[in-house]
Amino acid sequence: MLTSDLLRVRRQKGTLKPRYLGTKNKPRLLPVAEGLVNTLSGNVGRTREEVEAALDEVPCAARDRMVQQGLRKLLLDRCDFGLPEGRDPIEVRHEVFLRAAAHRRELDAMGAFDRDTILTEAGAALEMSPDDIEARLFADLKGAETLEKVKRLNGAELLDRYDVALAQGVLLRAVRVVIALESEEPGRVRQLFRAARFHGLMHRVRNLGDGKYLVELDGPFSLFSAVQKYGLKLAMFLPAVLRCTRWRLRADVLWGKTKDPLTFELGPDEGLVPYGRAISGVAPELNKFTDGFRKLKSPWNVRENDDIVALPGEVVCVPDLIFENTETGEEVFFEAFGFWSREAVWQRVETIRKGGFPSRIILAAGKHLRVSEAVLDDGEAGELYVYKSTMRPRAVLERLEARG
Repeated sequence: MLTSDLLRVRRQKGTLKPRYLGTKNKPRLLPVAEGLVNTLSGNVGRTREEVEAALDEVPCAARDRMVQQGLRKLLLDRCDFGLPEGRDPIEVRHEVFLRAAAHRRELDAMGAFDRDTILTEAGAALEMSPDDIEARLFADLKGAETLEKVKRLNGAELLDRYDVALAQGVLLRAVRVVIALESEEPGRVRQLFRAARFHGLMHRVRNLGDGKYLVELDGPFSLFSAVQKYGLKLAMFLPAVLRCTRWRLRADVLWGKTKDPLTFELGPDEGLVPYGRAISGVAPELNKFTDGFRKLKSPWNVRENDDIVALPGEVVCVPDLIFENTETGEEVFFEAFGFWSREAVWQRVETIRKGGFPSRIILAAGKHLRVSEAVLDDGEAGELYVYKSTMRPRAVLERLEARG
């Protein structure tokens, strides 16, 4: 992601306009991007300090310096740095500093501190040479980390990624995001809803008819805590939006140190290119849950849900999973509320109470949302499973069998 100091945006009549590179500037900047990519790939195995120095040498015009810094940041985010192999630097420092302190105590007023003697004695104690002692002394500093791996992409892809990163940087300051879909292919609609749930985004979907949907998401600045973590999830969700063909995004953001309320709009006309693979599964915590459930060897099968369920009031629900009883054929939906708000859980509970859900459903809510399982009784089409830290497959199986 781009940090705030690297975001190139301008204000215009209450709106934020990212300064995308677009087709006009990309040809001029392609040599810069390729220079950064090639330099990074050619420095695997060297220290971070050496890598940074090599990147400094990539030629760039003065007017493009800020773009270059942004490209560089995106590239370094794709790198794996590690601690050079060898003795733990903390252990080395402990031995050296203890001996240095002891020597200082023994010195008289005219005595001279002999650094080489300290390194030699510490090396003898740790079975290392004085040179190795010196090399490992501060090997855990960030600048001494070694570049181990670079996730490869070419210069053109890096420039495309930069434009997307500008939009993502704005969304990190969002209070509310609304996405309008118009006559979109059903497969892309399901993909978008799945991505929203995969990233744990708090969202509400309305079916406007004729293939039109309105998706409203809470932005990170609407939360009281975990703003940065949630903001990153929202940013990672953007490529799923970019894969749609007929859409429009509008975000209310709080910008700058004074948190000025501004709006940000985005659509296909900006030409942003999605990256990464389309979401093809459930969130990692649910994937672990389904693996555990299958090991229970019960009559119930579990699979990912692709159904878009219409609810009263033009509301749309896309549950995460479907449980199917192989003996009776009964199907039960499962919807997990992770990052979601307490209000979102209550909205779903009220829908179930009104008899608006077409099938039985289990809602899984974390204890931190402060919702009691007693809010739904046995006579209703849904039930609530409240878990402490992680969802337990056996607890869900017990609920399925109790009313199966």
